[in-house]
Amino acid sequence: MTQLFQKTEADADLIQRSMNYMTVFRLVLASVILAVAFGPLGQALAPEYKVFLAQATSLTYVMAALAFAWFQWRPGFTPQELARFSLMTDIVILLLVLHCFGGLGSGLVILLIFTVGIAGLLLPLQVALFFASLISIGIVFEAWLASGGDFANGPALQAGIYGIATFVTALGCSLLGRWGREYQLLAERRRDDLVGLEQVNDLIIRRMRSGVMVVDAKLEVRQMNESAWYLLGNPPVSERRLNVIAPALIERLNLWKKTGRADDEGLLLKATQAAVVPQFVRLPGVLGEATLIFLEDTSVVSRRARDLAQASLARLSASIAHEIRNPLGALSHASQLLGESPDLPAQDLRLIEIIRNHTSRMNDIVENVLKLSRRERAQIEQTNVTDWLRTLAEEFRLEHRLPEARVRIEAPRSGIEVLMDPGQLQQAVTNLLDNALRHAATDNHQPTITLRLSPIRGHREMALDIIDDGPGIPLEKRSQIFEPFFTTHKQGSGLGLFLARQLCDANQAPLEYVQIPNAGACFRILLRRSGSDSPLSQPAELANL
Repeated sequence: MTQLFQKTEADADLIQRSMNYMTVFRLVLASVILAVAFGPLGQALAPEYKVFLAQATSLTYVMAALAFAWFQWRPGFTPQELARFSLMTDIVILLLVLHCFGGLGSGLVILLIFTVGIAGLLLPLQVALFFASLISIGIVFEAWLASGGDFANGPALQAGIYGIATFVTALGCSLLGRWGREYQLLAERRRDDLVGLEQVNDLIIRRMRSGVMVVDAKLEVRQMNESAWYLLGNPPVSERRLNVIAPALIERLNLWKKTGRADDEGLLLKATQAAVVPQFVRLPGVLGEATLIFLEDTSVVSRRARDLAQASLARLSASIAHEIRNPLGALSHASQLLGESPDLPAQDLRLIEIIRNHTSRMNDIVENVLKLSRRERAQIEQTNVTDWLRTLAEEFRLEHRLPEARVRIEAPRSGIEVLMDPGQLQQAVTNLLDNALRHAATDNHQPTITLRLSPIRGHREMALDIIDDGPGIPLEKRSQIFEPFFTTHKQGSGLGLFLARQLCDANQAPLEYVQIPNAGACFRILLRRSGSDSPLSQPAELANL
């Protein structure tokens, strides 16, 4: 049913385009006939009635041509109906012109054959054969008039040949027209398929986590997807020179061109972005020996490996935690009973306090491990992140008795909808806030924490940054901060950041440490905006070759 509808639509479109050309031809032909009819050749026609008939026919043809041109752009007539009426008019008028200007010997029969050929191309075979019959009858009648009613002479044979040629032309053009329409329909279907595939490929490339970019022989960026634009540090859209956007990438590209091997070591293109591993592929014959560059985010690869290792670690840790919990509880209970004895010296009381502190710390570790093993599936929902963030900050201030200036919020005033589990993300952000209070504090300084919410990757995602004004994390320890049981604080369990990242990953909201100027530590959570299937606005200009 769909193919039949497409075929009917294609036929109508073909007839409409053909009628446009036919209208121009009809106007020119009518003007020529009018000029001849009122010129010296028309005045010399004999007998005299042919002069009047030629002039009347030419005027009628001009008015009919203008009328058909006007009707063609007016609603109410389908292209097929207009083609039938106009071609019928052409045949009748051209037969009259043939009669006035010399009959079969004038050579004007070719115009009739041309007209029936147009009918064969545009109209059904039955209609074309009807027009061929009408022309054949007209030619035979003209031959009969020219011979004075005597078919024994040459005009009869000539009329028969013209009649056969008319039918053959109608049949041949009808077959050609049908084949042409079928091929046109097939070509349009193939074109639609190719356009659809191109759109799908473009969407896939744009939404890939790996960066993809095309660099021509002059080292100018001709195309890039969203991830490449982000990994390059969000360069200006108008800037296409690779030596300005990523000078370090040119060194790897030149090395690959010389040796044919790509270095697997991570490359930091921007200080605020993750390290990437570039891979190169030649594109011969495209843009003068262009190069296709893949930018693989090392954080994605390491995250996959970490997830596999941590899944096994979580199961093992949960089993160990269950075994530790019972004797740990017994130790804590025994220390409490021992502390109630009135005869203990001060030194023993100090030892009991040490036991309590360490059992409490061990219990915190066990609780965090059990939280990981019992973590429920994220219930993703559409959430107003600005209101959620202000509520979370207010609750954190009240819990830790902090003034408003110690926990600041930098977020848009308007509501922004993101997809997340509010409960799990609240636990993750609270862990990060506790971590900032603990690690950014010094003897002479109480930290200030900033919660900054800003669009990123062309407004398709929102970046939630938890920033403190402490000393930051040393470079040599940044690769370990998300590992379980790694801590730089004497009272830390080493599971806060690990648990926060696990909760963020469950919400498909990656958590990373980023370095920003004039600040301490900054942890960034990328939140998906609701309805984020729209393409990026900024890198769109670079998306086309």
